[in-house]
Amino acid sequence: MNFIDKKLITAALVALLGGCAGMSEEECMVADWHALGFEDGAAGAQVAQLSRRRQACADYGVRPDTEAYRAGRSEGLRLYCTEQRGYRSGRAGQTYTGVCPANLEGPFLNAYQAGRDLYLAQHAVDEVAAAIHDHEVEREQLADDITDKSARLISDEATRDERITLLADIARMKKRQGELGTELDDLHQELALRQADYQNVEMNSPYR
Repeated sequence: MNFIDKKLITAALVALLGGCAGMSEEECMVADWHALGFEDGAAGAQVAQLSRRRQACADYGVRPDTEAYRAGRSEGLRLYCTEQRGYRSGRAGQTYTGVCPANLEGPFLNAYQAGRDLYLAQHAVDEVAAAIHDHEVEREQLADDITDKSARLISDEATRDERITLLADIARMKKRQGELGTELDDLHQELALRQADYQNVEMNSPYR
């Protein structure tokens, strides 16, 4: 097992034991500040995470080893600030907060933007697909309501005034059905365009 593997295992263990900024008294007392810094750096956390950890441990009279934390964070950032992580972060729609050092930021940002372009293209597809689903659900509900109201309309129990209301309701719902049909046609065309855009972005991505 090499040095980096050991560091990754340590960081994972720290995360399980309380890697978030909220730390218990025991966690503060036994904290490996170098490992905590490595974990935060590998996760792309801002340096402000140290301040949150400091505040959490202050209640227990524990001061962080700032030097060890920063050294660990620098090591962790070397794992985070890679093209692979940049692409994965952008692809997942995560926000980049400018944590990478200047010598690593260029390749990271190029990959991040490529991943984000693909994320945005996929998001556009998902939005239109969701709108289509909502329209189809509404159309199905209208069909059920029209069936129910039509049955009531021809029933012996319906009064004259009720039939007048039912006829108006059915006419309104049928009009809405027609509008939904037109809107669905437009949405399916929009979906085809968005899917083509996504495929184009994916095909031209150097990180696919």
